[in-house]
Amino acid sequence: MLINFLYRTLKKLVAVFFNILNLLLAGNLPPLGGVCVIVEDQKKYLLLERPEGGYVFPGGFMRWQEHPTQTALRECLEETGLRLKIHMLIGCSSNRSDHITRMSTLTVIYLAEAVDGKLKNSIEGQACWVPEADVLKVLQPQQKGIFEHFTRCREQLEQVPRFQA
Repeated sequence: MLINFLYRTLKKLVAVFFNILNLLLAGNLPPLGGVCVIVEDQKKYLLLERPEGGYVFPGGFMRWQEHPTQTALRECLEETGLRLKIHMLIGCSSNRSDHITRMSTLTVIYLAEAVDGKLKNSIEGQACWVPEADVLKVLQPQQKGIFEHFTRCREQLEQVPRFQA
């Protein structure tokens, strides 16, 4: 419990310091880069139930000199215990900071499949599979747009005729 509290407090303090620095620089700092991974298996989606409530897709901030696909693979393994195979880039999403304890972000969204590993929990939350019908009901508000973007993209892909040899 103490580790979770310290982790969450540190994350908020980092955001506060980043936002103060951005204010001092007249808003000239770019948003932080992150990734989000959508993993679907048999009409269920891999999500994390956050300790503070709500669900999110696995993902997180990019490290220095890390490619977004590396971030996606690392974050999902750290948060869920599952190794992934990235299938495609879905798109990007942006979240404007609405509070001093949150940072503005630009998130790269990937579609992937789990290929190995065993589901586990992490400091980020409890990993679980959620039926597609329930995903929008449980997602945190910032993540709903990501899932809606994915479903629109999926519908467009389903309408593309397959190459016939």
